[in-house]
Amino acid sequence: MAKFCTKCGSKLVDGKCPNCENKKSEVPTTGFDMNEMIEVVKGMFTKPVDTIKEVVENENITISSILIGINAIIIALFCCLGSKELIGVFTSTSGFSSLMATSIEIPYARIFFTTLVTVLVTYAILAGLFYLVADKLFHGNSSYKKMITYLGITSVILSTTMLGTIVLMYVSVQLMLLFLLCGLVLSNVYMIQGFRYTAEIDKNKIGYTYGLVYLIILIITMFIIPAIF
Repeated sequence: MAKFCTKCGSKLVDGKCPNCENKKSEVPTTGFDMNEMIEVVKGMFTKPVDTIKEVVENENITISSILIGINAIIIALFCCLGSKELIGVFTSTSGFSSLMATSIEIPYARIFFTTLVTVLVTYAILAGLFYLVADKLFHGNSSYKKMITYLGITSVILSTTMLGTIVLMYVSVQLMLLFLLCGLVLSNVYMIQGFRYTAEIDKNKIGYTYGLVYLIILIITMFIIPAIF
């Protein structure tokens, strides 16, 4: 990833400033670099743990936020297409005529934007919960910005999984579910591994952190949200 000298601002070459030979003074980039993002995405498949560690240490929240946005768009697209396929399966198994099936109007725009906002809000809440539990409860050494960066880089695996799931949706339901399950497992494995470098807490407490955070999410989903709406 591109780094720059803290003294003169020149781009470092092999960790060394070509102008003032300042080897140690370097700051991570915070702007958007398409080539850098491509390298990050590739790194999540060639050396995922090293890539997560490097991105989190650099705290490149710009690229991570873009990756979260892409993930939200893909999930929203999946929900739209999934709704269409689900209605098609239901009408065919329930004896509805093709005319009646095509007459059912699906609110694609509403589904897309509702899902999009929900995913983005969920990421924001997850980052906050991970930060609060890891730092305040288990005395870690992190920040909300680091948690957003961490969730953004690990969302690459989930985005790829959802894209593959969308394609397999039109091929085989069994293959789709199998691919989705494998992708979710892989995504969670890398999330747990990456969390160790993000939260900087005792590795024996990582499991408790995850369990507590998702318990809170489950309580909010099952009890608080239904009570509000």
